[in-house]
Amino acid sequence: MLKYFLNSWYKFSERKSKKVNLYIPTEVDLRRWACSEWIEYQAWLFHYGFLTLYDWQQLRNNALSWQSRPLISIVSPVFNTHPTHLRECIYSVQTQAYPNWEMCLVDDGSDSPATIECLQALIAEDPRLHLHCSPSNQGICHATNKALAMARGEYIAFLDHDDRLAPDALYHVVETIRNHSDTHIIYSDRDSLSPQGTRFMHLFKPNWSPETLLSGNYLFHLVVYRRDLLEQLGGVRVGLEGSQDYDLILRATDKELQVQHIPKVLYHWRQHKQSVSMEQNAKEYVYTAGMQALQETLERRGLKGNINENNELWRGHYQIHLLPSTNSYQVLCLSTSHNYAVQINQTFEGNTNIDYLVILGANVQATNEALTELISWLRITAVGMVTGKVLDKQGHLLHAGLVQRPNGIPLSVYAGFPENTPGYMAVTTIVRNVSSPHPACCVIKRNLWQRLGGLNIDYCGYHALLDFSLRSLNSGTRIVYTPFARFVANDWQPSDEWPETDRQRFVEQWATWLNQGDPYYNPYLTLEMVDMGLNLC
Repeated sequence: MLKYFLNSWYKFSERKSKKVNLYIPTEVDLRRWACSEWIEYQAWLFHYGFLTLYDWQQLRNNALSWQSRPLISIVSPVFNTHPTHLRECIYSVQTQAYPNWEMCLVDDGSDSPATIECLQALIAEDPRLHLHCSPSNQGICHATNKALAMARGEYIAFLDHDDRLAPDALYHVVETIRNHSDTHIIYSDRDSLSPQGTRFMHLFKPNWSPETLLSGNYLFHLVVYRRDLLEQLGGVRVGLEGSQDYDLILRATDKELQVQHIPKVLYHWRQHKQSVSMEQNAKEYVYTAGMQALQETLERRGLKGNINENNELWRGHYQIHLLPSTNSYQVLCLSTSHNYAVQINQTFEGNTNIDYLVILGANVQATNEALTELISWLRITAVGMVTGKVLDKQGHLLHAGLVQRPNGIPLSVYAGFPENTPGYMAVTTIVRNVSSPHPACCVIKRNLWQRLGGLNIDYCGYHALLDFSLRSLNSGTRIVYTPFARFVANDWQPSDEWPETDRQRFVEQWATWLNQGDPYYNPYLTLEMVDMGLNLC
């Protein structure tokens, strides 16, 4: 299969096909484009990552049959790009299965003759490539905004000058637009290109997660915006170079948005010595700009708090300390001898003056400031429940977020691992969105409990809260996990709190939702193991 894929595309690269209007640099060696340095990822590519020439032609035929084919503008600032990387970047656009695109390139005062010569040669042979050359270097924000001003498309995709698009990237973008015509922003999964030109470091993302975004820019690439939204936002902001894309998505999130995630690797991010992807400290200003963008976001949203870099992680991750909530709350220590839903409902009913109810298992104890941190995230209007990190007395993770599975038994990611294990995409160590809190460690807003009519007392055990959580998500209210609310417990979730009759009821009631997959967990990650490895089945 690998041999067929490589040979098909390599032969394809050696010719210029007038039929599909492809312009292909002969210097590009496609044989490396399907190879990974990571054995597990190479195995995944065997299963899911190959696009044969036949597949490509089928996508092209489908696209040509569409009655509406919106123009997609790809904007790419250029500055002293290595010609090999620049050719690959532009070539990856020229080989798109979707035909209706334009590429707006802005050279930001390059003083490399090789870069200029490469650009001019490529522009001369393809009328879909548009080039503006600035007389001097003005920075990536100026160059990006110039490229945006050149763009004519209904949707605009951002492509860095040395990265690559997958050949089916724009096809899946437009397919998403066709299926969701009200979409404002589309993003996809991505992987990285090593200095040797092979693929590794896959980034399989969750669906749209506004609170996860406050911990860092998990979207990265590929991101596509509707043009009128970018016009409302005024493009990227000069002065936030390095984190201009993070600032842009944060400002966009202030608005009512429809955001779609394509769980496919449609973007390849190049790593080299001068890039942030390879050397975290190569551009210190990136992280300063990121913190500024985040601080201004809190101010726009009327949230008071402080921001620091998350020192437990690699650069580009942030920790927000929201000011403690002044709302009233009560702590409910669960009794295993009583119906779970009844305990919660009766507590809310009997204490009408409380705004929040903190629910803790019989053996769960809060560490310093845990309750304050837990409750602080309820300051965000759209957040209705928050859950914390739970450790055993040896410092191993008991809970760092649940993932819902089709069988009705949630997966507790990284359970049993040491607390200092950041996990895939740092999931144990950042504030992020989840589909459900843990029933033995969470806080609920009263107004959410009232709006949903309380917990369903037909459930005896913990599934009552899982049911309540999914109803919450369907109502538009989100749920947050914070690792900075730390709790300690032993023997904290007895098996009788997950009764089989509840599991069967839950699976039957939520079968459609469960089979679609947890929106905050990528479908290409395993549901069998807690380590979030690749799903190779």
